Amino acid sequence: MNTQLLQYARIELTTALMDLSGGTKGQLEAFSEHPPADKNHYPRQHIHKVQLEGNKQVRSERGPTYILETRSRIRPSPPMKEFEFASCAWRRAVNTLPVHQNSWIRYCYGFDLKFDHQKNICEAVWLSYQKNLPVGLLDKTKKRLISLVWLAVQDVAAKNKNESYKEYAGAALATLMEISRSTWCEVYSPHWKVLKMAVSELDNDSLIQVISIKERSIFEEVIE
Repeated sequence: MNTQLLQYARIELTTALMDLSGGTKGQLEAFSEHPPADKNHYPRQHIHKVQLEGNKQVRSERGPTYILETRSRIRPSPPMKEFEFASCAWRRAVNTLPVHQNSWIRYCYGFDLKFDHQKNICEAVWLSYQKNLPVGLLDKTKKRLISLVWLAVQDVAAKNKNESYKEYAGAALATLMEISRSTWCEVYSPHWKVLKMAVSELDNDSLIQVISIKERSIFEEVIE
């Protein structure tokens, strides 16, 4: 698929999956900053008794508080902003993806760091890469390759989000794995490149699938 179209999908997905939960204050936070309380409606006492079931009484240090209506507008604000509504098609397309592709899109472009997403991505990349493992590979080498999967995922994701990102150098990876640079170049460097290719394939396949689902849904709406 066209590289420009994939980049367009990355930009649209980043906007569609943006976390806007902190855009407005919650009711408790608003009360704590500007308490709209009418203290004269129920005069406060230092200590008063509250009657409970079973003829039990409890002493309370604070009296009841009458809270005024917090909505200051005649018309309530819309539940969804315009640009959020415009990007609904992208979110619906992401929701219909397979689990590993859904996790990749949400991690890479939605900045969702849930552990389940990370696990799904690593399992999918490793299953895709296992077919490239040579016969008779040492268990020690295999375990070290498994430890490189998450680094490869992070490396490709960072590169997709920031073109100026500098990829991991071989010397830095050798230090992380506590091996010599020569061992890295001879044994692990080829595997590292193929692992990153597997992650890139996951990225391309996921984006193509999202674009295809979105275009198909738009086509169906036009027909209806």
